[in-house]
Amino acid sequence: MSITIETAELPDLIAEAVAVSAEFERRFGHLSEAQLNWQPHPEEWSIGYCVEHVMTVNRCYFAPIEQILAGTRKPTFWEQVPLLPGLFGPLLIRALLPGAKGRVEAPKVFLPSTTSVSGDVMARFAAEQRELISLMERCRDLDLRSIIITSPAAWFVTYSLLDTFRIIVVHLQHHLHQTSHLLALPAFPGGEPIR
Repeated sequence: MSITIETAELPDLIAEAVAVSAEFERRFGHLSEAQLNWQPHPEEWSIGYCVEHVMTVNRCYFAPIEQILAGTRKPTFWEQVPLLPGLFGPLLIRALLPGAKGRVEAPKVFLPSTTSVSGDVMARFAAEQRELISLMERCRDLDLRSIIITSPAAWFVTYSLLDTFRIIVVHLQHHLHQTSHLLALPAFPGGEPIR
């Protein structure tokens, strides 16, 4: 499915999250632990590390969204400053688009605690994606544009809940794009890549 992330509404974002999650499974679900941890260079992320990173990022959003759904979350000062959410959300979305120029440095809070991932990372990823999609589904009746949350990475960065879901989905797309090229490298261990 091809959508314009910057303007996508929740139903399309849910459908895209489902499609990209399935593509992660199709491309990487059969890989061994050694293949998942393989790096072409020490400074480049492995497929497994990227998947673990995506889960680390997504988990940071679960608690605030659950609080919004429960009606227990109180807005911070920065979440009430009117212009900030309209600035930061679109900026992050554009920076994460697959193939975007430049490099987005992941904040430390978004980095997994280990560089070597276990062989069950894809099973854990699939389970977490189901949880994420369920959370998105539960937000269908909310006014996603007016609910503002703070980035887990910076207390002054705020964006709407709709942009939060756009960021989550574009981040999935970004890392699918980033990791897929590893399969095509001649040095990738274990034979022919799935196309």
